[in-house]
Amino acid sequence: MARRKDHTREELGNLILDAAWRIVGEEGLSSLTARRIGTHIGYAPGSIYNVFPSMNVLMLHLNARTIDILFERLNVPPPKGEDFIMGMKKMASRYINFAQEYRPYWMALFSVDLGEERRAEVWYDDKIQNLFNPLEGLLQVKNQGGNAKNVSDDARILWSSVHGLVYLALTGKLPLKDGSRTLEGMIGRLIETYVSGLESKNR
Repeated sequence: MARRKDHTREELGNLILDAAWRIVGEEGLSSLTARRIGTHIGYAPGSIYNVFPSMNVLMLHLNARTIDILFERLNVPPPKGEDFIMGMKKMASRYINFAQEYRPYWMALFSVDLGEERRAEVWYDDKIQNLFNPLEGLLQVKNQGGNAKNVSDDARILWSSVHGLVYLALTGKLPLKDGSRTLEGMIGRLIETYVSGLESKNR
């Protein structure tokens, strides 16, 4: 396939990302190749590497799109006067819903080792850090005047714990078969127990 020159570099980058998004959503991550993307957009596979140096760099940008959508879902100001624990449970519920609705993209966040490329792309780590802001905001309200590092650590501990339960449940590795145990119920108990521990510690 001959190289086309119908688009600017920025336009071509967006075409590539849009095609990659469609392929992952419709065919799965294993189908995401430069050749497959080239077929979708009418460019030679080599044209993809003129915009993204490697498929891993492309994956970083694809994951960034997923992270942006997730941040929008989580960054919802709680209603005034809402119970703190209820606010955290709602945030966890939004995360569960996102993981279910965007499952191929959510799974892609954790399926490819992007260590070397990720270290070279500082902007990506900034996006990851930004994901913790909504939860840190809730914890900061609860812990007014408290140590900022503790709030940051608590956000990461809670986030990782909730994510672990969601990941295990959605991949079929967490038994929820008896009907009396639900994912939201288990996460709710996790939140209540953790918050109770924080309150005891701060007395």
